[in-house]
Amino acid sequence: MTKVLAVDDEPAALAIVAEALAQYGIEVDRAHNGKEALKLLAAQEEEGGYQAIILDIIMPVMDGWEVLEALKSRPQWQDIPVVVLTARARSSSRRYSVISSCLKSSRRSPRGW
Repeated sequence: MTKVLAVDDEPAALAIVAEALAQYGIEVDRAHNGKEALKLLAAQEEEGGYQAIILDIIMPVMDGWEVLEALKSRPQWQDIPVVVLTARARSSSRRYSVISSCLKSSRRSPRGW
């Protein structure tokens, strides 16, 4: 089964993502901040890991930028595709910056995602 990690501090956003992906048979684990996300990533390693991460950028405790840095620092997490999903980018230039930064740090996943 395909398993995705959704990370957002807004419970409503997590529910929308989980409901949308469930329609395609995708199982979604939820984290409310980056620190919770890293704990779930570590715990899931023995089960085969996540096929993708849907990540908010602006969160308390540990934000999305810090999560992206943590993903880059661990070889077993570097190839997990990340979709940045945020409702709080303040301007079009900031949205472009978020997208550009994520694209520059991404690499194609060996899992075919």
